[in-house]
Amino acid sequence: MTTTRLGRVISAALSLGVLLALRLPTIHVPIINVDEADFAVEAGVLLDGGRPYVDFVEKKPPMIYAAYAGALALVGRYNLPGVRLLMLGYVLATALVVAAIARRLYDERAAWIAAPVYAALVSAGPPFDVHAANPETFFLLPLVIGTRLLLSRRSEDPAPTMSRLFAAGICLGLAALFKQQAGMQLPIVLGFLVTGPGAVSAGSPGPLTSRPGRWVWFMSHPKVRAAAALSAGFAAIWLAALIALAAVGVLHEFYFWTFEVNRYYIANGNNVSDSVGRFRSSLQMLASFVPVVWVAGTCGLVVQLARNRSRNALLPLWLFGSFVPIFLGGRFFPHYFLQLYPPLVLFAVGLLAHLWDRAAVQPVARTVVAVGLAALVVVRLESKMSHFRNPEILSIPHATPQARALARYVREHTSSDARILVWGYGSALYHLAQRRPATRFPYVTYLVGAVEGTPAWWSPFHPSRPLELPRAWELFFQDLERHPPELVIDTASAGYLAFQKFPVEKYPALMGILEQGYERTKVAGFAVWKRRSPPTSGLAASLPPQTQTSP
Repeated sequence: MTTTRLGRVISAALSLGVLLALRLPTIHVPIINVDEADFAVEAGVLLDGGRPYVDFVEKKPPMIYAAYAGALALVGRYNLPGVRLLMLGYVLATALVVAAIARRLYDERAAWIAAPVYAALVSAGPPFDVHAANPETFFLLPLVIGTRLLLSRRSEDPAPTMSRLFAAGICLGLAALFKQQAGMQLPIVLGFLVTGPGAVSAGSPGPLTSRPGRWVWFMSHPKVRAAAALSAGFAAIWLAALIALAAVGVLHEFYFWTFEVNRYYIANGNNVSDSVGRFRSSLQMLASFVPVVWVAGTCGLVVQLARNRSRNALLPLWLFGSFVPIFLGGRFFPHYFLQLYPPLVLFAVGLLAHLWDRAAVQPVARTVVAVGLAALVVVRLESKMSHFRNPEILSIPHATPQARALARYVREHTSSDARILVWGYGSALYHLAQRRPATRFPYVTYLVGAVEGTPAWWSPFHPSRPLELPRAWELFFQDLERHPPELVIDTASAGYLAFQKFPVEKYPALMGILEQGYERTKVAGFAVWKRRSPPTSGLAASLPPQTQTSP
């Protein structure tokens, strides 16, 4: 085995070891992040033959639900730890592609460092953000594959072919089908293709000889053709997805929930003051786990900008461009920053590999320093991550003992095919209870104007009524007409996920249904309404006329 191949094997093995060491202690937790429960509940609807955006609603593109459905079909319908186990291989593959980019931009030594450094960085932090099977983790693999395809195989090779660029566009489009924010990589790499001197062949399209030939001349330019091939690949995968959505009759709903509702979500984000505070706290917290990577990455960026090294022009565009989707809405949830990690790692390993070469005259000293630095990283990671190994702490606030007791009650008092309604952010309770929602809403935030990550959710001083979506209420009552729930659970009564601002009593139309056909009891601190008798037809018709479509 050659030294190069041995180094790659050791790097991959070390990366896997890092992933196992940091992620296995939390992998058994039933739900690490409530987003996992969202996607699991929605994937369950798909597995039952339902349609996205009609039989369940969510504001993300379809690939995340399809990926969850495929994973849960393999490991078991309610087995989120099994999904996270599968994700170990997925994250390892992402680390190896990041290493391949480092090899292309720098050298073999940088690639050896890149894989384990990336594995450590994406696994170091609060598990509910970095260990959860979230869309960022899913979209990063096709995103980095697409970015690697954008570059030629070796620095001395000619520019990538049109077919390679088309494939890169397909990968980037696939990433954006997991979450819209990944689509930012398209303008990033287009900017690199158009402005980077070494991005494409420098061949001339020839002189412009006539005015009518201007368009032909423009389209024959190598950079234009490269950008067109990349964009065509991106458009092709999205067109295929849109055709598939149209074929099952959900294209209009897809547009409403993934574009219109996302516009509403971004527009109703945090104000500047709150956003600055959230950004600072999230960045400081994440950087505190592996500060050496953040420092080295920042220094690598400064060095490259100072030297104006155009051969790596992709990295500054990638790093700065990745901040754009992170800033949208001013929420700055820590898992948003995962999109930033590939270029950050590439800057860091480029600098570290350079410093290693500079210290070649003192091989013993540089080895001692490298080993000591690695030891410090390991000790710090162990110290920081040891706080997150208690499963009860990791189960707060979505799978608390009270929530698990309630879920057990639901399983014991309803049939396996029963539908229930959770009034609140209910996806974790649906998942724990192993029951399907009575409506298309795994959580009712759209109905009450509880915009996630903003004071509209929890602050009594921020009115939520203006943020309600009237159409959501219409769909909600239509679904209750079709599928009257066996049980209705009011999470506001228990303060579950800070939903106490929205007690069911505030909504007369829904309260009228409960008082007419349900009996109230208390289970584990939650108000539970149990249906008295088989529902009569025309549930919506029994409501007062002015409350049939909105509260």
